[in-house]
Amino acid sequence: MKFFIQFFLCGILTGLLFPPFFLIPLGFIIFPYLFTLLKHKEYLLFNYRRHFLSGFFYGLGFFYIYLGWIKEPFLHDNLTKNFAVLSYFLVVYCSLYFGFIFLILKYFNQTINKLIMFPVLIITGEFFCANLSFGFPWFSFSLVHSGNIFGLSTIFFLGTYGLSFITIFIFLLPSIFLLNNSKLKKIFYVIVFIFLINLFLLIIFRNKEIDSSYNEELNVSLVQLNFPIGQKLSLEQSRIRLDYILDIIKINNSDILIFGENNYPFIIDNFNNLIYFQRLLKPKTNLIIGATRKDKDKYYNSLFLINKKKIEKFDKQILVPFGEFVPFRKFFSFMEFIAGTTDFSVGNDKRNLDLNNNNKFIPIICYEIIYFWKLLNTYNHDSDFIINLTNDSWFGKLSGPYQHFYFTRLRAAEFNKYLIRVSNNGISAIINNYGHIIDFIELEKQKTKTIKISISNNKTNNIKMHQIITLLIFLTLIIGILLEKKNDS
Repeated sequence: MKFFIQFFLCGILTGLLFPPFFLIPLGFIIFPYLFTLLKHKEYLLFNYRRHFLSGFFYGLGFFYIYLGWIKEPFLHDNLTKNFAVLSYFLVVYCSLYFGFIFLILKYFNQTINKLIMFPVLIITGEFFCANLSFGFPWFSFSLVHSGNIFGLSTIFFLGTYGLSFITIFIFLLPSIFLLNNSKLKKIFYVIVFIFLINLFLLIIFRNKEIDSSYNEELNVSLVQLNFPIGQKLSLEQSRIRLDYILDIIKINNSDILIFGENNYPFIIDNFNNLIYFQRLLKPKTNLIIGATRKDKDKYYNSLFLINKKKIEKFDKQILVPFGEFVPFRKFFSFMEFIAGTTDFSVGNDKRNLDLNNNNKFIPIICYEIIYFWKLLNTYNHDSDFIINLTNDSWFGKLSGPYQHFYFTRLRAAEFNKYLIRVSNNGISAIINNYGHIIDFIELEKQKTKTIKISISNNKTNNIKMHQIITLLIFLTLIIGILLEKKNDS
């Protein structure tokens, strides 16, 4: 039991490495201590079940802190408050991955193999958590370094999984002292030293490019309405909200005017509903707003682009389970306050829209932003910037909105594109292609802010390299298993 408690406490402390806490120095204590526990003679005598439970308890501590916000959507209404405890099934589910990680680690007896396989297996866990069932890529150690120059530069070269691996591996560096073979220890030190020197040179090179490749300037207005949450508004309430939006549109003369996800208070069943927006817009202004769209008997969470020349839409393609659709709805009818009485449908538009000034942007709605491998394609890789509409009002003021925001910083740096984010309740921001925040509107503020941005000429990215690095991580796992098998025989 003492090991289970220690792993649980290590998990809690691991949660403090992530936003909004960012207690990163703790990592150099937590992970070497974890590795010491994994190498403890008494622990090594555990059977496979107890190794699994050790990882599971570590995961419970970690996800209890990391996903502490997950209960918030249930607390907005008396009908769902009593079911808030059900949100922790996600904590239990994610903890199972660490159970399997620790279970597989038991297979590796050599200290050097266990040291290398520990971060490799965590990345493997991230991958399967992101892709199994509905997928939940929120579990990512890349987020630890989403607020500093190291992480924001590294993700451009190595990608999300590469940054996750480097994050854990660097935390484990003090564990090199546990290697028994002095010769092997020296070789390991040399390899790590050469790799880190090259990585830091790349970071210096990356940041030297800042401000050297910009040309066109645009005025962008972010409108953070901070409307209260409500599934059902009266006709009068909806009209008041619409009048407020129209008043902002009438006086705005920016190149791009952006509202948040589902800020338009009526269901759109015909583009003619939006013609009066065109009449109010200034000739150069592009209006972007989120709304619910109805097409026959289907509903879509949509982003609309409106200017004097045209009206276009993008329908959300990655839906939130139990938020935008309810699996096995008849068993989860109590979720209707959160998810509504009708499921949204999946869109199939090309993820690329053109403004009236020939600039192109990638539309991303809400938590689609965390599905990094589904966002860039042959149609949009050369787009000028990304626009992300979201509404984090469901997740209160806890860590959820901050984690979501820092994921967007990673995407901007990873894809090498300016990212414009507007959330109904915050945090709304403009982030440059290096992941640096140009300006922002704080959480829970109602505000409109106009910001001048410069579009970068440099549209290159390393997505193909990121895919190769992911394959190399999996290849390392296979080689490690084969080497351990060979040593055993």
